Amino acid sequence: MHPEPLAVLQQYFDLVQAFSVDAAAYAAVLHPEVEQLEYSNAVNKQPVRRSFEEILTNLRAGRELLVDPTFAVRHTHISPAGTVVVEGRWEATILHDAGPAVRGQRVASELCLVFEFKDGKIYRQRRYPCYEQM
Repeated sequence: MHPEPLAVLQQYFDLVQAFSVDAAAYAAVLHPEVEQLEYSNAVNKQPVRRSFEEILTNLRAGRELLVDPTFAVRHTHISPAGTVVVEGRWEATILHDAGPAVRGQRVASELCLVFEFKDGKIYRQRRYPCYEQM
């Protein structure tokens, strides 16, 4: 029996919010063949596909640039097929000047996240971030 999708997502969100890069902890919630697709936005001008290792690399980069991340879930919907859609607001504080963002600035994004599961773990994730003006 696999854990409930919402419990898996909560574990995943907790890891991401802590900027954890513990591969073993992520292996408990991410399928080995996971694929994360982030659609183009103010940060990434082209869609970005990430594998398990690339997700961890992105988190390592995030924790070098950001501090005090928060993610507030606003809505969650589970489809009959088991796909989970999550809407929420993400915020973090910039540690170092980077592009238009300056040290100490709070950055924010409205997010829509779509998750598909395989073997009780996150198998596919589609991210639709909408960053506020920096």
